[in-house]
Amino acid sequence: MGSQIAYQTAFKGFDVCVYEIDDKALERAKKRIMDLKPRYQKDLGASEEEVHSAYDRITFTSDLSKAVAEADLLIEAIPEVVDIKTDFYTKLGKVAPAKTVFATNSSTLLPSQFADATGRPEKFLVPLQETLILFCSFRICASRLFLLRHRTYS
Repeated sequence: MGSQIAYQTAFKGFDVCVYEIDDKALERAKKRIMDLKPRYQKDLGASEEEVHSAYDRITFTSDLSKAVAEADLLIEAIPEVVDIKTDFYTKLGKVAPAKTVFATNSSTLLPSQFADATGRPEKFLVPLQETLILFCSFRICASRLFLLRHRTYS
């Protein structure tokens, strides 16, 4: 999923830096992203130039400090293991610039449980859906809402 997020973001014109834990993982990520190019051409009618330009907006590194050095927004897409995510956010909080806003791609864990690990919970995006689910739970609300809007953790 992280490769898709990275490529889609680059395809929409943003510079992206992909971080992986080592060079072997980086090579796998590059291949996954390269494999997306023909899908964008087929499914979206993207031109050869568009898919290559998107790829060219992506840099790859296994150096966490370099990866986040200029990050405005950081989207984490690592395994759904609380200890791994918490440790990663602790490391990110130490090396990311003060301007960086943190977000998670987690689909099984509550994003708010990682906000404090960054050392700056006010910079951690919590989906509005989480807020609504927690609010609804007090009213025995069974529906789960998937919304695109986010609010800042408070």
